[in-house]
Amino acid sequence: MDGLIAAARGIAFRDPYWLWLALLSLAVLAVLIRRDLLLAARDFPTAAGQALLRHPRIGLLQGLQRSATRRGRRHPWLRWTAYALLLSCLHVALAYPYRQGRQLPAPPVYRDSVFLLDTSLSMVLRDYTDGAERIDRMTMLKSVMHHLIDRLDGNRIGLMAFGDQAYTVVPLTADYPLLKKMTQRLQPAVLTGRNSDPGNALIYALQQLATTSRADDRPVLVLLSDVNRPLRDIDPRAVAAHLHTLGFRLYTVGIGASSYQAQENTSGGLLYAPANFALLQSLAEAGGGAFYWADSAQSLDAALAAIQQAERRPRQAQALYVQEPLYQWPLAAALLWLMLLQIGALLKRRR
Repeated sequence: MDGLIAAARGIAFRDPYWLWLALLSLAVLAVLIRRDLLLAARDFPTAAGQALLRHPRIGLLQGLQRSATRRGRRHPWLRWTAYALLLSCLHVALAYPYRQGRQLPAPPVYRDSVFLLDTSLSMVLRDYTDGAERIDRMTMLKSVMHHLIDRLDGNRIGLMAFGDQAYTVVPLTADYPLLKKMTQRLQPAVLTGRNSDPGNALIYALQQLATTSRADDRPVLVLLSDVNRPLRDIDPRAVAAHLHTLGFRLYTVGIGASSYQAQENTSGGLLYAPANFALLQSLAEAGGGAFYWADSAQSLDAALAAIQQAERRPRQAQALYVQEPLYQWPLAAALLWLMLLQIGALLKRRR
């Protein structure tokens, strides 16, 4: 009994006004039965069959039937009870009873992040060092991305690669092993071209994301590049400013050394140039974000912490729960009651 009481207390109604309308329905039902305007609920199939007959004196026959039925019905409250149970079940179903189910998971703490990765030819330059060993910019970019993916656990992340052209490597997803695997497969000057065109990359990101995200919940854009001798057909700062007006925020991470002092003595014939931090800084300012230099793990931690703090989602006022609908039970009860009435009428006719 205690379990039933507890279960009943957990039931709520989404449209409770249908319960109050049940009182009006019952009052109308009483008037109709009082005026003998309703057949017994068990006579529904019989009434439907009789409606198909068209006797020339059907009006007289119907009057005689009503007179005989009125004399035979000594207990009109039985008809009222039969209809009242049906109406009550239907009104309860229309009120949409439900029980509070499991709690829905909370949304991610931070906004979605889309990383634009520079894969132009200059990413082969080796101006990072690990002890006595030289490390190229692409290896450093992959290391940075693995670090960022690990720190952004719980958020959706998307990857786009760009050079002369841009393309989507991985759309927004929470599949972190896939993100790391696809990052590891990136190669300089493969598929995207030899040069770096950040303006075209930002336009591509706008085309891909503007129609798939709400204006009040745009993903964060993080551009990882050295912007080494970029193409200037489109001013990337103008595109970054336009993105910011549409609700996006652009952060930039510089890959590469900041001066010619890091130049390798043997560069394989490729003309060396340091990363263009001034352009990356102006891009971040136009896009409403900030610029960071990937020179060490400590600087990356500080950069990511700052980005996360700036891009927190607003917290929910209250927890949300799944609503388990229960309207099928009163509907099943109404159907069962109607079946019992029909079975009772059939047994009575056979006797």
